[in-house]
Amino acid sequence: MNRLESYFIAVVFAHLGVVLVHTIAHLWLQILPAPPDTAFILAVILIGPVATLPILRFNRTLAAALLAVVMAAAFVYGFQSHFLIAGPDQVAIMSSDPWTLVFVATAVGIGVLELASLAVAVALFGRSIRNPWEYPERPR
Repeated sequence: MNRLESYFIAVVFAHLGVVLVHTIAHLWLQILPAPPDTAFILAVILIGPVATLPILRFNRTLAAALLAVVMAAAFVYGFQSHFLIAGPDQVAIMSSDPWTLVFVATAVGIGVLELASLAVAVALFGRSIRNPWEYPERPR
C-alpha cells in the first residue's frame, strides 16, 4: 500500500465519522430531510465512499474514480443545502441550541473532507493511469 492509498482510506473514515456526528446533530435539532434527500444521503454520502474501500484493493483506478464522483456530488449537495439555499438545514438560520455549533462545525468539516477526498482521489487516479500495473516508478 502506498501513501496515497493510506490517505484515501484515512479521508474516507474521517468523512464517515464526521457525517455520523452531523447526523446526530440533525436528529437532535429535529432537521429531517425529505425522502429523496434521505435516499441521496444514504447512497452517495454514507455508503458511496465506504463502498470504494474494498474496490481499492483490487482496482485502484475504479476506486479513485468512484470516490471522486461521489465526493464531488456530496460536496455540491451539502454546499447548496447548508450554505446557499434557504431551508431548515442552512447554517445561517440555526437556533441557539448547543447542538447548533456541532451542526455548523460538522457541516464545514464535511465540506473540507469532501474536497480533500476529491483531491486524493484525483491524485490516485492520475497515478494509477500513469502506472496501471503498479510497477515501482523510476525516481526523477
